[in-house]
Amino acid sequence: MASDPFYSMKAEVEEALKSILDERDMKRVLFDVEMLEDSIQRVQGNLARYGLDEAELARRKAFVISVKQQISSLRAQGPAHGQGAAGGTAMRESLLGGDRSQRDSDRARANAALQEENETFIEGEGLKRALIQREQDECLDDLSQSVARIGEMGLNIHNELSEQDEILDDLDERTDNTVHNMADVNRLVTDMLKSKQGRNQLCMIVALTLGLVFVTTLIFIIP
Repeated sequence: MASDPFYSMKAEVEEALKSILDERDMKRVLFDVEMLEDSIQRVQGNLARYGLDEAELARRKAFVISVKQQISSLRAQGPAHGQGAAGGTAMRESLLGGDRSQRDSDRARANAALQEENETFIEGEGLKRALIQREQDECLDDLSQSVARIGEMGLNIHNELSEQDEILDDLDERTDNTVHNMADVNRLVTDMLKSKQGRNQLCMIVALTLGLVFVTTLIFIIP
């Protein structure tokens, strides 16, 4: 909180309350209080952004209300306060001469410094938001690239599955053809077995096959 501009202005207001002499001083204090109120209104919509909480906001509002009440109390004293302050005003002005103008000048410089601190603070927050936004953009870019890669992988998998489906369809077709061919052969064999001539042809085929096997065996056995 030490670097918070609010507390710099708060200290000035507290110091000014100790040296109020007339209505003009009260107006200056109220002007500073209005600046504090403006700062409270700017931060209360987004406390997290400025590192504040509800308790701190309540303390700031309470200080502003307290100062206003003190000013109202001084004004309510009316002439008594004015008469008591009039002699003091004349005496102080006669003794201190240009001290009031110096105080006004110091207050003006303090207000300018406070405004500069506020602008610096807001600018720093803007830079932080810009950095956060850039990091988020980079994360979104990485996410977009990852999604694109996943989409490309999914497309490749789809193409490969399509090719495998074509291979399986071709295999199924060949299997069906083989089954049909086997059925035709079985039917022919059955027909041959049913007819006498067919049985003779079958026996001849078996005999020739056995003879071929026997001759092949002799060729490999006899040196």
